[in-house]
Amino acid sequence: MSTTDTATQLLDTAQTLIQTRGYNAYSYNDLAEAVGIKTASVHYHFPSKADLGVAVMARYRAQLAASLERIDTATTGCEPKLRQFIDIYRTAESCGTMCLCGSLAHDLDTLPDEVRAEVNSYIEASTRWICRTIEAGIEQEGLTTSCSPSDMAATLVGSLQGSLLVSRAGGGGHLVDAVERVFLVTLTG
Repeated sequence: MSTTDTATQLLDTAQTLIQTRGYNAYSYNDLAEAVGIKTASVHYHFPSKADLGVAVMARYRAQLAASLERIDTATTGCEPKLRQFIDIYRTAESCGTMCLCGSLAHDLDTLPDEVRAEVNSYIEASTRWICRTIEAGIEQEGLTTSCSPSDMAATLVGSLQGSLLVSRAGGGGHLVDAVERVFLVTLTG
């Protein structure tokens, strides 16, 4: 197995463990066992758990950026763009996982500062993109809303994160669908 493959396997496994157990509920020993390597090899790739956490979140943020760019490139209109953004969460819900940020937010007070900064950057990037999308809908499509685009964006991100948490806790499922319906009715009147 190449060094790159091992690093990717470690990132994939760490992300899964964070999304299912939480940041503080897994160890380098858990990673080593899951990947089939020695704990020292985990430290070779990621000297500290903070290094690993930053790498996992940075990759997750890059995936978000790529998804948002694809949406912007391939889709026109505020509502279709927002539906595709919401689909990111729908996919997580159907897999029974949390958004990585939602999982990390649970442990926020105990996260290393650099991991906390990555989580905040992800949330800010999501919120900024939603806000810009809504602003474009207001300017180009004549959408009206009684709330500011920034409040709408914060509400959508919070509602989607919360829906994954409640859905995973046994609150039913298809909660992302409910968030989408309520949000889009609020947005489009």
